[in-house]
Amino acid sequence: MESQVAVVAELQDYFRRRAEVELDYSKNLDKLVKSIQLRHKEQKQKREQWPLFSSYSCWQQLVTQTKNLSKDHAALSEVYSTHIVSRLAEVMEDVQRIYRRCREIAYETHEEILRVLHELHTTMKTYNSYQGEYRQAENKLRITEAQRQKLEQSLPPEKLDRSKKYRVLEKEVQKRKNKYNDAKLKALKARNEYVLCLEAANTTIHKYFVDDLSDLIDCMDFGFHLCMSRALLMHMSAEEERKISVQAGMEQMYSCVNSLDSRLDKQRFLESNHTAFMIPKKFEFQGQRDEGPEPELQKTLRDELEARLAQLQNRVTTLRAESEEVWKTLETAETTLLKMLNSKDFYCSGYFGDGAIPVQKPPETVSIKLRADRQETEEFYLTKFREYVLGTSRIARLDAKHEHIRQTLLDAAGDSPTSLKGLQHRHTGQTTKPPRRKRIGRLQMNGQPKLFGGSLEEYLETTNQEIPLIMKSCIRVINLYGLHHQGIFRVSGSQVEINNFRESFERGEDPLADVTDASDINSVAGVLKLYLRELREPLFPIIYFEHFMELAQLESKHDFVVKMRELVQSLPRSVVIVMRYLFAFLNHLSEFSDENMMDPYNLAICFGPTLVPVPEDKDQVQYQNQVNELIKNIILFNEEIFPCDGGLLYEKYISREPDEK
Repeated sequence: MESQVAVVAELQDYFRRRAEVELDYSKNLDKLVKSIQLRHKEQKQKREQWPLFSSYSCWQQLVTQTKNLSKDHAALSEVYSTHIVSRLAEVMEDVQRIYRRCREIAYETHEEILRVLHELHTTMKTYNSYQGEYRQAENKLRITEAQRQKLEQSLPPEKLDRSKKYRVLEKEVQKRKNKYNDAKLKALKARNEYVLCLEAANTTIHKYFVDDLSDLIDCMDFGFHLCMSRALLMHMSAEEERKISVQAGMEQMYSCVNSLDSRLDKQRFLESNHTAFMIPKKFEFQGQRDEGPEPELQKTLRDELEARLAQLQNRVTTLRAESEEVWKTLETAETTLLKMLNSKDFYCSGYFGDGAIPVQKPPETVSIKLRADRQETEEFYLTKFREYVLGTSRIARLDAKHEHIRQTLLDAAGDSPTSLKGLQHRHTGQTTKPPRRKRIGRLQMNGQPKLFGGSLEEYLETTNQEIPLIMKSCIRVINLYGLHHQGIFRVSGSQVEINNFRESFERGEDPLADVTDASDINSVAGVLKLYLRELREPLFPIIYFEHFMELAQLESKHDFVVKMRELVQSLPRSVVIVMRYLFAFLNHLSEFSDENMMDPYNLAICFGPTLVPVPEDKDQVQYQNQVNELIKNIILFNEEIFPCDGGLLYEKYISREPDEK
């Protein structure tokens, strides 16, 4: 916020001073014209013959042009001082106001997280307390049983029934056993509650770092870039209408305005401060791993968990419906707000040329009304955004508890087919593939998204493709003509060819559709690597970097596959389909390593820095080795890691076009 306000203040100061310069220039031009006209009037007799010569027309046109230029610069000064400076002042006020509201929402989110962590701490203490009581009851039971056994050994069997001391001990043993069972039941219930709170806490923190922080930044940025764009577009319109020979500077300004991209700002911000935004390690269970409960306790626990499961499922269903309604309202408010922010009120054509009108401020009542309407819509939007963030966080926590209980009951019901079937039936609605993640500001995207330097997820969503055309086309050509090519992806291609391919793909064309040989194969591989390298967000998100590095160090390949598959399932489905396609291709390519010299490790060396860039402040050598190991293992075990649950799959045997067969 401070950086944005500082940039806007600097722009405001620039336009204020620029207005003074333009006004001085206009006055000097006007003074020049008046002095020329006065001298012409004073020397009228000497210049009576001037209209006869064509050179007079040039002089007259120059005077007229200078007069018009003076008017244009006066109008430009008025545009800068009257409109743009006041607009930038509003932008600063808007940025600070939205920031304050988003900060309040963030504080509420933090308080919610602290409440969840406090609940986790409380349940952990309760669990440890009941665990202590259970161990104490167990020890007392063992002591009493030992006393009874000692007495049994000291007395003949016929005297045991008549022994008063033995009867007393027998009652004491039964009493201790009852206390032991009660204590163990309490301990097991406390443990279950602790495990559920642990799952909820981990899910809450994971969602906060993956979704909420990103959404908060998007919300704080919402409208800022559009308002800046409108102010600068007004300046550009004025410059264009003035028609001064500064086209090069104007094109540069166009480039800056068109490059305003809140998502790119966010990505750069996240990468620059990656240590603060990486997902922290999960909380681990701190208690002892107990043995299974006794049969008499098992049914009680199962009944309680099944009741809890049904309650959670009902609650989650209700919350999902409420969240969907909130999202629809939020989306409508976002559309309304975007219409307000996108009003085309920056054109200055009426202030220049013949018949120009004086630059005037709009009526104060109209300006106040428009601003009040926008602030009201903005406040409603922020309120709904708050409800959506807190509601989805609550759903994620309950989902985590629900899934953990369901899985626990399924594991425990292995010997009871009826129970297992019932649990699976009740959970049928939960096995559908996850919906596409809703994103703040998604409606801002207009037209074809950028391919190189753009977002893979946004590109797939906008174009409705499962695999980007550039990946399908490059992989098809390499599959047909490059599998046996030595040094594929390692030998550099022609930079000119790569640039030509890039420009064609960016226009939505397929320059490789007619390729029939391997003459350009290194350039084809080069443009594919370039595309993956220039993605706005790497294929492997930077917030998961520490998680990926932990997996890269696992010695057990089974553990690696299981945990990598679990991590992949938390990524957007559209991105997972692309990853599955790419790694299936790389695995196929490595099958010909005896010819192309590209085994999984060599491919990992080529693709590691592209897919998983190491943050600049980390040891590049150490982490690059771990990145290479990670990519190598994903190539080797791609079939076990990526689920075959729909979506386009890579085909090893791609057929040529009909006319090539």
